[in-house]
Amino acid sequence: MKLKTLKIGIFSTVLLLASCDLSKKEPEQEIKPVIEKKITLKDLKFEKIISLESEFAEKGVITKSFFGLKNDSITVSFDSDSKIKQVVFIEERSGRVFKKFTNSNKFNWAHKIKIKNPFTINITFNEATYYNLDIQRKSATVENKLSKTKLVRDSVIVKKKTRRSFTGKSLKFEKLYNEPKKFIVSQKLNLSGVSKLYAPIEVPNKTVEFIYTLRISGKKDNQKNDGNLIDKVSTSHTKINMLGLPLWDSNSSGSSITREIVNSIFPPKKDDEFSLNVFFFDNQKEIKKFIGYNGTNHSSAFKYDLNNSALSTQSRVGLVKKPKKGFAYIGLESLSTWYDTYVWLDVVAMYEEPLYYEIRYNLKDL
Repeated sequence: MKLKTLKIGIFSTVLLLASCDLSKKEPEQEIKPVIEKKITLKDLKFEKIISLESEFAEKGVITKSFFGLKNDSITVSFDSDSKIKQVVFIEERSGRVFKKFTNSNKFNWAHKIKIKNPFTINITFNEATYYNLDIQRKSATVENKLSKTKLVRDSVIVKKKTRRSFTGKSLKFEKLYNEPKKFIVSQKLNLSGVSKLYAPIEVPNKTVEFIYTLRISGKKDNQKNDGNLIDKVSTSHTKINMLGLPLWDSNSSGSSITREIVNSIFPPKKDDEFSLNVFFFDNQKEIKKFIGYNGTNHSSAFKYDLNNSALSTQSRVGLVKKPKKGFAYIGLESLSTWYDTYVWLDVVAMYEEPLYYEIRYNLKDL
């Protein structure tokens, strides 16, 4: 009996397992969307927009910028180890100073913004010191809080110097010839075998350097590119100015805007059969020696600018520093006997003028 009862128990267990549907899955839990908390007026609080602690400043002026929307509130807290000359708050849209603190090392200030505006704070330090600056803003409305407004910085060129402008330097160009100077350096059947001429180049007093092109050819006809040096210089300057190089560099191995301009200008079209000796002078005395000398030992016969002169050169472009007396003289020498040799000379003077610009801030809605 005991054995029979055991079998029945086992059989019952098997029936119980068989009655269970093992392939049936548990019902999935419902995923409820996360509902973001809605911002209300109670959630609007002061938030830090500029926070500087134990910041070090040298003697001079530092500038910080921020913005506020209509009816927003701002608080400003400042302290420093030593007294500062002044702190000025500027409303960028109008340019007016609407708050100033002088001869102080600590202040707290609250302000309600009337209209949407970018602001600048200029701090002038009498000496090197450590300081703390905390600026906070509280949005006036939920719309202000959720606004995607962004502060945009830009530099704007102004015609005249103003109290808030900075002074820089601007490169200017001046074309010296209405059209390129044309010369006939040598003519056919020149019995001496040598032909020379010179031309004075008068540059404005404010000139620092000048660029020239010299096209040498056996054909007398002009080309469409003759006289376009000023346009090439201007175009190259626009591209190179973005590199942030200095305007001038007296070191021949250094880089400057003017050198890069010259390097970017292709020499005039070369006529392979024609070349000249080209000399630069800075006084008439040496020019007379050049004209009267028929030998080949040029360096001992007259003094000329070794850096800018060239022997047996084809068409070329060059950069020359302003001569001390306002005139540069170019001497051209041809050794050709059987051909006419023509030259086109174009010159552009370069100088600098003061450039005034202001750093301005605007607001952009994204």
